[in-house]
Amino acid sequence: MTMSGVECRSASVKSTPQGYLLHNQVTHARLLPVESANAFTYPTVSLLVSLDALEGRKLDLGWGCVFGYGGLWGRITGLRPNPYLTQQPGSIRSKLEEILMLRGFLSGKRRFQDAWMMTMPSFLGYEGINPLSVYFCYDLEGDFWLTILEIHNTFGESHVHVLEIGTNEDQVPSSGYDHQWTFPREFHVSPFNDRSGFYTVSIKRPSHSPMPVTTQFLTPYVAPRPSVRVHLYTATEEDSTQRGLLKLTALLRPTHAAPLTTLSLLSALARAPFALLATLPRIFYVAWILHYKKRLDVFLRPEPLPTRKNVISTPASPSDKKIPGGVKWQEEGFFARFARQKVELFLKVRARETDIEVTLISGNPSIPRRTFSPAKTGTTKSRLTIAYLSPRLFTILFLAPSPEHALLLGCDTEKIFRVSSRHLFLETFSADLSKALPISQLQGARSRGLPHSLPFRVPSLHYLDDGTFLDTIRSSLVIRALHFLDSLEEFVFTISHARVVEGQEPWKQWDRAAALFHDDTSKANLFPQTTALGSVRRERGMK
Repeated sequence: MTMSGVECRSASVKSTPQGYLLHNQVTHARLLPVESANAFTYPTVSLLVSLDALEGRKLDLGWGCVFGYGGLWGRITGLRPNPYLTQQPGSIRSKLEEILMLRGFLSGKRRFQDAWMMTMPSFLGYEGINPLSVYFCYDLEGDFWLTILEIHNTFGESHVHVLEIGTNEDQVPSSGYDHQWTFPREFHVSPFNDRSGFYTVSIKRPSHSPMPVTTQFLTPYVAPRPSVRVHLYTATEEDSTQRGLLKLTALLRPTHAAPLTTLSLLSALARAPFALLATLPRIFYVAWILHYKKRLDVFLRPEPLPTRKNVISTPASPSDKKIPGGVKWQEEGFFARFARQKVELFLKVRARETDIEVTLISGNPSIPRRTFSPAKTGTTKSRLTIAYLSPRLFTILFLAPSPEHALLLGCDTEKIFRVSSRHLFLETFSADLSKALPISQLQGARSRGLPHSLPFRVPSLHYLDDGTFLDTIRSSLVIRALHFLDSLEEFVFTISHARVVEGQEPWKQWDRAAALFHDDTSKANLFPQTTALGSVRRERGMK
């Protein structure tokens, strides 16, 4: 078989390839703020594979040692389900179908058949970050149906946008592209942008479906070279729901496509052995340029938006296709797990004592809601719902010396969680204040560094402390470790001369809480300020 450009000719009866090796050119350009404009272009290598053929192991090369599906080790390159889509176990296809089902795309007569998956494989056991993986989905009739963009950030989080052909498309796509959509931004990717604005995504579709087609002698076929262009626009100052100025552009364009074979893959790796290892170092290098040279301040990672089915308000119906696209959250850390276990143990007992049923609802759809009910059926007098964005809820409940402190910091100031009833929250996590006992050592450690202007009384014993020697030792170590990590974070930012957007400094969270409680307008600089550009440039010498 020979190849001239992208047109291939089969010398005999043969099926079209279901896997391709793509040589890409990627271009990024920042246009705003004008003083921080920057642009760069680099080559990448990626795969375009039929999902069915991939998971059927029809694309394995060299007995799975050169390229293989399902594992990480014992092969030069490979793909496996774990890094993709949701945190649930299963194949990539099953995860994809779950996403489509939750958004109502599989509720009608149309059915998903197969997809071209465009992504970068692992290399020698190393799975680099895949900033963008794209699924070009086809139905049973072989018609192009959906484009799914899977976006990853450097924090281990991912987000999907499901774009349907003929639905909510822009009237006229840009020249050279087949389809185009504009939609609000929802996911934190770059530390130099907030989460506001709009994406306009333009795609050039693959030349044919991933389902194999038998070609006759000398029948030409065109190797697919799909392109994706993303434009980020600001929101207008007058109306945040309207698209404003063009701020960033990104283009992924294949310059060459070849059938995925042992020879083509090994040749590509021989010519560019570090192509699959360079993504993360490149991200860090560009971040250094933008922060220290272009003077852009850092937006700290916001918590991902919750899925609609996991908020206090009415759950979305299965047919709601506008469910926010978060599919993967950060893993729970050691200290958050420790605090969560203490909170859950406390709530099991507390629900029986107060007859208050407590439900914890995570914004992460992979975490099931937990309900703590009174021991006897029918004795529930009230119901408290706590909806939270991240496991930070549990460290706040563990570190705050009183429920009033926890509510002010976590709910009102940092907005990590919401409650259905403030009264029930305070009743559930209340402590016995009738006896004037000395404040325990743990409570003293928790209160260290808190603003003295807050009028909340600190109980002698924390609601999560049982007073035993072993529990006191463990909790003391965790409290001190968390305080140390907070101080270390501020120290690292200081010695590296890194600049956080004013009002987002984690080490000023209690100052923000006190200013909010006292409605102190003179300390507005403690709170994040909205900007029309969604980026903050700080000139040298400015504090």
